[in-house]
Amino acid sequence: MSDTDQQQPAQPSNQPAGEQPETPARSYPRTFGALIGSMIFLLVLVVPIVLIVQWRGNLEREVSGANETYKADWAEAVRSAQVADLDVVYPRELPSGWYANTDPSYQGGDEPSWTMSFVKGETSYVGLELSSRSAQALAQKNIDTQAKEGDEVSIDTDVADTWTEWSDSGGDTGYSAEVDGQTLMLWGPKDGDVRDYLALVTTEPLK
Repeated sequence: MSDTDQQQPAQPSNQPAGEQPETPARSYPRTFGALIGSMIFLLVLVVPIVLIVQWRGNLEREVSGANETYKADWAEAVRSAQVADLDVVYPRELPSGWYANTDPSYQGGDEPSWTMSFVKGETSYVGLELSSRSAQALAQKNIDTQAKEGDEVSIDTDVADTWTEWSDSGGDTGYSAEVDGQTLMLWGPKDGDVRDYLALVTTEPLK
């Protein structure tokens, strides 16, 4: 026998005839698609959160009065209140550079009150409130819970001639007086600013 005849017969293959062995699928197309999907998911998740945070920040600034560019039409609010026969006190005019940063507000009920707020720059402000509450209650509300009552001083204005001084440890000051059976208080961080407004307040009809 030849060497060729002595070779062992080939072992039968388990692979069916006509079929080729499977080639493992490459993983990079699936990985790239997953990456794109993850990026889209993050965008869908993050963008609404960013928008909500921005919206809440704007809302908080508006509610807190921190929007310094807003200038209220305080004169029209005073006219409307007077037409409704409400008791209001207001400045005849505003000193140069000052404006109302919030709309004047009237609150009815058992303790009616009228409030106004004016600012100049970032540190100067003056608040005004006419209320049925006591001067001490208004001082604790608007100046400081530990506000101290000072001396009575004579300041000639359209609405009162005698005023009570109020102050706190931080340097804020206020003045209160009785006006037609109610308490009028003006306050701010600078005594000079408050006194300037005392000289301007009136109850006369605003034309």
